[in-house]
Amino acid sequence: MSTEKTEIKDREKHKRLLFLFKLIAFMLIKIFEGPLSSFLEVFFTNYHAPLRAITFFLGSNILISLGRIITVRFYLRRKGKDPFRSNFVLGINHIASILNVAALLISILFLFGISPITFFTSITIVAAAIALLSKDYITNMINGLIIMFSDQLSLGDVIKIGDQQGRIRDVTLLNMVLINEDADIVMIPNSTILTSQVVNYSKQHHKKLTFEFEMKINQSIEVNQIESRLKSAILANSKVINMDSFTLKTMEILKESIKFKCQLMMTSTDKNKEKEIRRLINQTIIEIAREN
Repeated sequence: MSTEKTEIKDREKHKRLLFLFKLIAFMLIKIFEGPLSSFLEVFFTNYHAPLRAITFFLGSNILISLGRIITVRFYLRRKGKDPFRSNFVLGINHIASILNVAALLISILFLFGISPITFFTSITIVAAAIALLSKDYITNMINGLIIMFSDQLSLGDVIKIGDQQGRIRDVTLLNMVLINEDADIVMIPNSTILTSQVVNYSKQHHKKLTFEFEMKINQSIEVNQIESRLKSAILANSKVINMDSFTLKTMEILKESIKFKCQLMMTSTDKNKEKEIRRLINQTIIEIAREN
């Protein structure tokens, strides 16, 4: 069992205990509804309103929590041996949070003795204006939920979006949070992700390494010699590199320099080996540049 899955199971145990506490509190409110009404009557003229608000919010919260617990429990059991995606659980938690906020707003209306149906009917025009002003936020929220329930991107995947590359740390209702190689936190709007080209390196069975560099044009420069030197530099790591995938391409010939692109495939995603190979290739490129 993965560490991530174990952590989610531990959090679910705490949430089940919290659910049990809320259920007991709801039952106590219903049992002692009479004495509670007398207590609220001291502070409120219409004591039915706060009682109704508390009962509605707690009851709604219990139903939402029960639905979330059953869904997550079913998913964890179903994914016992299958590939596990924690962003599915993240999506369920976000939906539960949205529903809880809606229940809280309706409870506040009950607290002030306002009918929710009458209230939402009377502010139809205002609601439409708010929806237009916040359409970007709504779009990001919908796109965020799509990403969470999609099997194309998962927490922990290494992806590239435009010129940003990093590991997915979190997916919120507004942004996707990446951590790049420099340990910088990069937040990308969810709408940008669904409208951009995304490269998911974690879904590949191999790791592609790319090196782009320039060499000054002189009489001693030879493409075959550069290719031979680069291959020799990584020959000791041939067990983790598909040597047949090694390519050196001439991308562009300028007035005073030539642009090259070197690519190779690793047979496995080993971060330590990847750093070692990158260092060897870069050092060899520097040495060739000095010689020329």
